[in-house]
Amino acid sequence: MGSQVASYAYLNARVSLMAEQLLHRTQRKALLHQPLAEIKPLLIQAGCQALTEQLPKDTLELEQFLATLQIDECIKLMRCMTSNERNFIRHWMRRMELINLKFILRTKFSGSQTIDEPHDLLDLGKLASLNQQTLINTDSVEEFLRQLKHSSYSNMASTTRKAFEEHRSLFDVEAALDANYYRQLVQLASALEGVHKQQVELLLRIWLDQVNLVSMLRFRIIYKLSAPHAYFLMAPSGQRLSLETLQQLAQQSTIKEMIEHLPTSLRQQLAQLDNIEDIEIQMQRLVRIHANKTLRKQRFNMARAFAYLYLREQQIQLIHSVVKGHMLGFNNELIQFCGDPLTHPDLARKEHI
Repeated sequence: MGSQVASYAYLNARVSLMAEQLLHRTQRKALLHQPLAEIKPLLIQAGCQALTEQLPKDTLELEQFLATLQIDECIKLMRCMTSNERNFIRHWMRRMELINLKFILRTKFSGSQTIDEPHDLLDLGKLASLNQQTLINTDSVEEFLRQLKHSSYSNMASTTRKAFEEHRSLFDVEAALDANYYRQLVQLASALEGVHKQQVELLLRIWLDQVNLVSMLRFRIIYKLSAPHAYFLMAPSGQRLSLETLQQLAQQSTIKEMIEHLPTSLRQQLAQLDNIEDIEIQMQRLVRIHANKTLRKQRFNMARAFAYLYLREQQIQLIHSVVKGHMLGFNNELIQFCGDPLTHPDLARKEHI
């Protein structure tokens, strides 16, 4: 018992130190509006001092630098966790590996380009679980999925293969991989215990509401998938969007109709929105508000680490957009457009950091 208390005390201290790197709203706004030379103090505060000393040689190197930063922080936090907690966080971070998987699928089987593994794919270091070269060497989607079945993604392979056999499209393979990733994440969260489980599952379910609503809108309105097809590709149900609600949403064919079939509280928050991008921004805002609350109010709790990692990823994406924009010679207006929409005061006013 004493060692467990000490571990959570250490985890709490680690998260508190790392959270000092999170930029406040006014700082995020400054990051978007200032020239590259003037944002160096903000990059240093955000733990990206190396970017102030020498910029990466290209945007892929920038992406790798920021991914490594997240991975290193994640590994430090996992050292203070139980086995089940580490399994959950490790799988959360495997979304980076999914990026590699989907890149291999697109490039290999759409004939768009060849793959330079060291340059094109993210190096996940100690979090890597796949032999990527084996996947690159496959000659068909079926063989790709067979190889996946003999990996840590074996649970995903069978249902993903079923989706491909039914629809014969790379889109369905990618969407099925995503859906199965979320299902496994929910299963790993259910293996947690006590207050850790309750708080992690709450943040996870709020995030899944965002994932499912935005996915449903895209599948039905942009990609014109049938209602059963779209529903099949959904992640597990979230906090406010139950499976029954998702079934009802799948029957709708316009944004307005979908909003009308949302639970009352969520419908009121989205009622004035008429495009998918704005809905995604608003849903993301709701997740960030709860993650901020968890980070501020929880103590000696693994959920606090999860909240930090979520918020850290959001800010790393902002830093990536800003620095990449400067590297490509974008003007400030374009950088602001590509940057973080939640720096807007009307959207971020309820965020405390």
